[in-house]
Amino acid sequence: MELFRERELRETLEKQLAVEQKNRAIIQKRLKKEKKAKRKLQEALEFETKRREQAEQTLKQATSTDSLRVLNDSLTPEIEADRSGGRTDAERTIQDGRLYLKTTVMY
Repeated sequence: MELFRERELRETLEKQLAVEQKNRAIIQKRLKKEKKAKRKLQEALEFETKRREQAEQTLKQATSTDSLRVLNDSLTPEIEADRSGGRTDAERTIQDGRLYLKTTVMY
């Protein structure tokens, strides 16, 4: 009888261990995805910051209307490409990050 109880106890503990290991694997995968999303968001932020700094520098350097016209002409193809593509990569990354964060909070 004692051997039977010990066997049941051992099987119960083994099942608990298996469940805990499975939960740990799930949590580790989620953490990995969150780190990846965070890294992408950080890269998108850095890209947009650099882009903004470059635009500000160009505006500071532009002192005449001719310079502004040149700036406008150089930015027009880039803006049109952004518009035709819908959202920029940075916007997509930010949106994906928000969506991911919303779904992880639910768990």
